[in-house]
Amino acid sequence: MATQQPHPIHSTNQLSSGFVSEGATHELVVGPLWQSFEEFRTAGNPGLERIPLHGVAILNCKAGSFRILRDADFQRVLGLAADVSRLQRGLKVVIQAARVAVKHPDEDHIKLLIDSASLIAECPELPQREGHEALRLTDQEVAEEASDNFDARTAEIPRPRW
Repeated sequence: MATQQPHPIHSTNQLSSGFVSEGATHELVVGPLWQSFEEFRTAGNPGLERIPLHGVAILNCKAGSFRILRDADFQRVLGLAADVSRLQRGLKVVIQAARVAVKHPDEDHIKLLIDSASLIAECPELPQREGHEALRLTDQEVAEEASDNFDARTAEIPRPRW
């Protein structure tokens, strides 16, 4: 029995960019689809485990349609979105410098245009956020916390009367 490969979600821009190295790109793939919150709820943790690496699960419910990503994929998308914003702001500066250089084509204004354009080109690859690690206690830390001999004397605490 052949396993079905997930379908890649392609971006609208399939041209390679000088800002991204070829090995760093990951296409998002379609993951599980839940047609109701009840279906999602009953799938539980095993349902979430069906979301592949670089996968996007879809939850359709009365409140709307939601996309669910693994944390590593979310951090990557968030890092890319932050850099897109940085590039947009940088391009506005370059465009303004180009307009000034057209109106005043002297050496200083041309240098300003070259310098502002080179600031964008200095970043050879888009940044990605690493995210965070879940808190994990070692067996030794668990043993230390379990043996603290704390006694709250719960029998002596007055209970509320209803």
